[in-house]
Amino acid sequence: MEEGFKKLLDEAVRLHGHLCSGQVVGVRMAVAGLRELGIKDPKGEEGRDLVIFVEIDRCPVDAIIAVTGRTPGRRSIKMMDYGKQAATFVDTGTSRAVRVSVRTGYLERAGEMAKNLGNFADEKLAQLEALALMPEEELLSIRRVRVAMRRRDLPGETLEIAVCQECGETVKDMRQVGGSGKVLCRPCGLGDCYYEEIERDCNG
Repeated sequence: MEEGFKKLLDEAVRLHGHLCSGQVVGVRMAVAGLRELGIKDPKGEEGRDLVIFVEIDRCPVDAIIAVTGRTPGRRSIKMMDYGKQAATFVDTGTSRAVRVSVRTGYLERAGEMAKNLGNFADEKLAQLEALALMPEEELLSIRRVRVAMRRRDLPGETLEIAVCQECGETVKDMRQVGGSGKVLCRPCGLGDCYYEEIERDCNG
C-alpha cells in the first residue's frame, strides 16, 4: 500500500472507527474525484468551492469526509439516499463535476487478487490490500456530469428563514412548502415525516 494512500486511509479509519473495505473504497473514490477536478488540497483554500453529493449512508461516506474535509454541517456534503456506492464531486466555482461510482463485482475481483498476495496475517487484510492496489478502471467508473446547483443549496449564510404556520417551527433555506395559503414545513405540508409524535413538548 503506497505511503500517501496509507496516510489518507489512516485518517478515514480514525473518523470511522475501524478499518473495512468501505474505507479503502471511499478513499479511492475521494482521491479520484479530487484528481479529476484538479484539487490537490481540499482542506485548504483550493477546496473552498467543493460540494459532494453522496448516494449512500454507508462506510465510504466517512472516508470521503475524512479525505476531503467536507461535512454536512458546512453544507458541503449532500446526502442523496439512493443506496448506491457513488459520489459526485462538484467545483461550484467552475461548475465542473464528476461522478465516481463503484463497479459491480469489485469484491469478487479483490478476492481473486488477494489469493496472489503473500505475507498477510489473514484473508481480510489481503483483500483490503487488493482493493488498494486494484487498477482504478476495474474498481471505479468515472463520468463527467452536470449538476444544477441552486443558490439555496450552496454553503454560506442562511438565505431565508420562515416559520411554519402549523407547528410553529423554524424552516431555513427555502425548504418550506405552500398549502391552503399557508407557509408550512414539509412534515406539516406534505405529511413527509420520519417520526410520529406521541407526546407534546416535554419542556412546554
